[in-house]
Amino acid sequence: MKQFLAKKEKGFFCSAASIVLFAVGLVFYRMLTAVSFETTERPIVVILAAFAAILFGLIASYKDFGKVPSILAYAASTVAFFTLLEGRASYLAFYFAGDVMNTGLSPYMIAAFVCFLCGMLAALFAVIFEEDKGGRPAFEKADWKVVLPMVAVVAILAVVVGLNTNANKAEATAASAPAAQAQQSGAVTKNDESAAAETTANYKTPTEPEEKWQGYTGEQYYNEDNDSKTIAYQLIGHGDVTAAGEPVPFDALINLYEDGEMVMSVFGRGNAYQYFGYWTNVNDENLWFCVMDYMVIGMDQICTIDYGYDLTGHFDEFTVNIALGLADGGVFVRNIPASGDGSVQYPSIKEWFASFGYEMPEKVVSSEPAAEPEILFSFTSDSENYLLDIYNDCTYVFTFKTAGLTETGTWDYHGWKMTLTDKNGKVTEIDKDNPEHEMRLHFVAAVDERVNRDFVAPSSAWGVAFKGQGDYDPPAGLQKPAAEPASEAPAEKEVLFSFTSDSENYLLDLNTDKTYTFTFKTAGLVEEGTWEYTGWKLTLTDKNGKVMEVDKENPEHEMRLHFVAAVDERVNRDFTAPSSVWGVAFKGQGEYPAA
Repeated sequence: MKQFLAKKEKGFFCSAASIVLFAVGLVFYRMLTAVSFETTERPIVVILAAFAAILFGLIASYKDFGKVPSILAYAASTVAFFTLLEGRASYLAFYFAGDVMNTGLSPYMIAAFVCFLCGMLAALFAVIFEEDKGGRPAFEKADWKVVLPMVAVVAILAVVVGLNTNANKAEATAASAPAAQAQQSGAVTKNDESAAAETTANYKTPTEPEEKWQGYTGEQYYNEDNDSKTIAYQLIGHGDVTAAGEPVPFDALINLYEDGEMVMSVFGRGNAYQYFGYWTNVNDENLWFCVMDYMVIGMDQICTIDYGYDLTGHFDEFTVNIALGLADGGVFVRNIPASGDGSVQYPSIKEWFASFGYEMPEKVVSSEPAAEPEILFSFTSDSENYLLDIYNDCTYVFTFKTAGLTETGTWDYHGWKMTLTDKNGKVTEIDKDNPEHEMRLHFVAAVDERVNRDFVAPSSAWGVAFKGQGDYDPPAGLQKPAAEPASEAPAEKEVLFSFTSDSENYLLDLNTDKTYTFTFKTAGLVEEGTWEYTGWKLTLTDKNGKVMEVDKENPEHEMRLHFVAAVDERVNRDFTAPSSVWGVAFKGQGEYPAA
């Protein structure tokens, strides 16, 4: 072997390195595709191009006829690498954009990426390095000692990758086909071999169109009386999500209702969530669903969290992948391996939650549909990113589109005077004493005073809406929201000091009243809790009672904290406060407040 290698030049070793790198890269790529799916990716192109690079690399490592095999190996390796890069670019974009869900990058993806990149570079160097062109190439017996093991390894890899690529699909088809046929026809006998041999087909079709569900708000989805609906298909999934660097298992129940609504319930680490959307039948070959709204259950009320992205999910023969759409057209995917044949095991979602010892809050669904409020008129600002709509039921809706923030409140118009009242009870008067008789307003969001905007409405808008009258009451069928009982306005919070992070998108303020305020600006999320500073030790307690200790045992005596939001553990951040900040705030004392 030593003598054999001694006769080889640089181009041989480059081709051999490329072969090994692409063979190992294929193994990691197969492991990656086994747990992930991406709509922008073409796995068949990646695999075929990688095999072509290996094949031409083998030929080039034997004898490089006029550099043609090396050139072909480099071309194939380039196609394989850039096809992989194209399909996974959205993962990288999502990760470097902040990755608020802390999913990180798959080690399989990183390994496959590095192997393919290095393999492409090795194939390039095989083209660059010159080989001995003298004499007619002759195959020597010693060549078998290297070529045969290479061919054997590639052949084994080809068989393994090929079988694994189709194994899951074949297994899912065999398991799910009889059940799918039974759902459609009502029964499948054990002797019906033809039905068992067919792939899953003839899916049910929703009775309601997609357009109905696309127009639903989060509250409308939640208020659907799903317990009275018929479930077309039900799946149970299990998966993991990375939180604070640790894998956290979770369970999912996916209900596809006959009318086209989709509800996915998720439970993990004592927290409960629901995703609402719709599903459809794709040419009797696949089922597809889209998630429109995301709810957190178990708080004082059910809240809608708008990530600013469309969440979509696909499942083909009951393998579910939840995908987060990105601006570059790709998707970031969280995989949920689902089990079952689509048959209903849990008639109600509450029963499924109860199997984990979690009691789902009761919801009250109105039997009579309420009249839908309509926009009476809208204020305008100098940016289309901010909206302020006045509805005829005496409510307003403020929208900050970039952050996905929507806030509601009430308004009153009597004696030619208009006021707005936010959810905290703060009243804002609208000025119209100007030559143009415009209604002018400096609006400050209740969720965060740093979100504010100037709005105007010309008399041609508000005058027509109020029909030239000085008073307004909702029309018949619309109920004016009941006024909240008067209460003393809370004292303004003063910030004692603020932690900092590596992103201005996350804020953590400690207030003088021994409360803290955590803000995630993009999502419009504001969360409060309490803090305690005694004996030189600072702790934070969130609204769920979880205590977080702040570390300052470091050479710089900084206060360092990994903060995890109570509303969702996937929203977390590292914060620091230098001693020049917290030391001055606490006046060099180990207790607060100072005596």
